[in-house]
Amino acid sequence: MKILIIGGSRFVGPHVITLLLKKKHKITVFNRGGISSKYPQEVRFIKGDRGQGFNKLKEKFDVVIDTCAYVGSQTMMAIEGLKFDYFLHFGTVAAYKKTEIFPLTEESPIGNWPSFGEYNKGKVECEKVLAKSGIKYGIFRPAYILGPKNYCDRENFIYSRIKKGTPLVLPGNGLGVAQFVFVDEVAQTIVTLAENKIRGVFNVVGNESITLVGLVEEMGKIVGKKPIITFNPKAIGKNFREEEFPFDNENLIVSNEKIKKYGVNFIALIEGLKRDYKNFYKATI
Repeated sequence: MKILIIGGSRFVGPHVITLLLKKKHKITVFNRGGISSKYPQEVRFIKGDRGQGFNKLKEKFDVVIDTCAYVGSQTMMAIEGLKFDYFLHFGTVAAYKKTEIFPLTEESPIGNWPSFGEYNKGKVECEKVLAKSGIKYGIFRPAYILGPKNYCDRENFIYSRIKKGTPLVLPGNGLGVAQFVFVDEVAQTIVTLAENKIRGVFNVVGNESITLVGLVEEMGKIVGKKPIITFNPKAIGKNFREEEFPFDNENLIVSNEKIKKYGVNFIALIEGLKRDYKNFYKATI
């Protein structure tokens, strides 16, 4: 298959490229080259800014994987400016409309979730553009993504503070329940959906959920040091401060049953954290 990846230069992208190359697909990567312009020799890299259009891409692709659309106009420009059979959008569970009824399924309404701010708003726009487009498309909605070389300061943020004995300031009461997924699982989902051109929306999250306090305590056990946990009761909703802690105190629990029917499996959260700490973070913090 001829597959175009828009973005694809960091974290999830390299995992996807590796899996697709193993399957002998023909890969084109289109991005600004600001993070990386070096790819395996089998990959065709085209330097360009999606905001300036896709005039450099004249041919038709079997699949377009858009990893970096954050507002509806970006999705619109891509589907209007490219030729393809199937379009796969990198969504997020943060696109759901705020609720206190869980778990959310792919049929739950998307909409405003105030604490997720402009990110929520833009991702909702992207999905609405696709819903009205009439094209063949899929959307995958991951939760917080974890893994080695995470460009979001998540695992490193927590592990380094535990190891140094620096207090961790959790938002609210720290009892918000969150879900996580590992980067290799997201990559496998992308490849599964792309290769089979599967239509629809898919949540991509691990099987377990955990409170923020519970997460920090378990990561402390992995490091072998008891974390110092403090709280900022005011850092909730729109007052959440990401510089204090990488995850907010919202409850957000979704079902992953739909994607598992396509053979995507998820490692246990603590097992995955231990694996990545042993193989990567232990040597980097």
